[in-house]
Amino acid sequence: MLRLLTALAVALVAAPLLSVLLASREDRVIEQIRPPAVATDSARPSLGAPRMAAEPRPSFTAPGEDSVFQVAAEAAWRYVESQYQPRTGLVNSVIHYPYATVWDIGSTLAAFYSAHELGFLPSDDYHARTARLLQTLAEMPLFSNAAFNKNYHVSRGTPAGRSDRELTQGYGWSATDMGRLLVWLRIVANGHPQHLPAIEEIVGRLAFDRLVKEGYLWGEDLGASGRRRAYQEGRLGYEQYAAAGFALWGHYAERALSVIENSDSLHVLGTPILVDRREGAHLTSEPFVLLGLEVGYWSPQWEQLAESILAVQEARYEQTGQFTIVSEDAVPVAPNYFYYYTIHNRGTDFAVVSLTGTRPLSGPRWISSKAAFGWYAIRPGPYTWEAVQRVVPAINAQAGWSSGVYERTGEPTGGQNINTSAVILEAALYRKLGRPLLSETAGT
Repeated sequence: MLRLLTALAVALVAAPLLSVLLASREDRVIEQIRPPAVATDSARPSLGAPRMAAEPRPSFTAPGEDSVFQVAAEAAWRYVESQYQPRTGLVNSVIHYPYATVWDIGSTLAAFYSAHELGFLPSDDYHARTARLLQTLAEMPLFSNAAFNKNYHVSRGTPAGRSDRELTQGYGWSATDMGRLLVWLRIVANGHPQHLPAIEEIVGRLAFDRLVKEGYLWGEDLGASGRRRAYQEGRLGYEQYAAAGFALWGHYAERALSVIENSDSLHVLGTPILVDRREGAHLTSEPFVLLGLEVGYWSPQWEQLAESILAVQEARYEQTGQFTIVSEDAVPVAPNYFYYYTIHNRGTDFAVVSLTGTRPLSGPRWISSKAAFGWYAIRPGPYTWEAVQRVVPAINAQAGWSSGVYERTGEPTGGQNINTSAVILEAALYRKLGRPLLSETAGT
């Protein structure tokens, strides 16, 4: 661990933050998920003029960053290796926790793919692991013969319940989680088409007429009484990211793809942002980082909002002195162990909420490892480079990356997990390629 920390520290400390060099912005338009035109009028919410959105995209390189990302990605891969389940091809979602959601399974595909492209996983091993995982997805029992259950045992690929107990039929599906899986099935299919037949079989198992309705994404839940409940799923940020996954397979949830369909505008610390007017929104870095790394920004409204989400985090640092990079993360703090650190939630700025909580919590508050690396990859600059420096203590030579470091103490949170590992590997690959990971060119 000391060697890893030393390598990171040398590369980081020796490099003073550079001046921002302005360059022309590269507009990325991904044709497969271009949202339909949405009529605009004076009643529609507007972002106004975020301070970053009107400027050319900066070009920034920090001395030593290649070595930092190399060491970071190697440590992220160690988590995947240590938690891999060869029988199913799945990976423990959190260290020594043998369950995985469909979102976690998407992250596992991301980790394999990124590690292979970065040279950590030889081609034969990569294709064998990917084929094993795809076979598991082809055989996993679905919930209600429609979609993957929300949670599975990683050693067996069988449905698990809310309390991780064995269930024969599961307890529902998440369309948001399905969207992440669909994004990564498309990336793998495009990058390595030898897996396309298996992937098409998996996608063909899904009952899209129950997942996409009335322009939105729909989840389903099995209550304690045994009654099924279908519900519109997704809020600003996560909704568009998940809908992108469905669109990549030709299933368009037009209203879910729209950034402004259910949005209101407000200012947080003087920065104009959009927020979802519906209950249950978790506005945080995660979906903006993922869509940037994996697919690329696909509409001016989304890119403008993403810039504002990053800008308001920097504004908190400037105005309060508290360095801020928020995201969702597995944080080993009872009683919830998984938290959303949000830009805005239920009238509260920079609120921490639990998965099922109805009001903001007092903590925990942390700087997210995966968001730090992800933001720097897609928006390199002094603030995002400082974010990378701040999370250095979260690295562990054997276990991989903690979810982050606590804001007040800078101590690692613990909670090493597949999602942190995958996003750090993705960020390293994005830097190597110089583009989003979705490609129209087949790889090997």
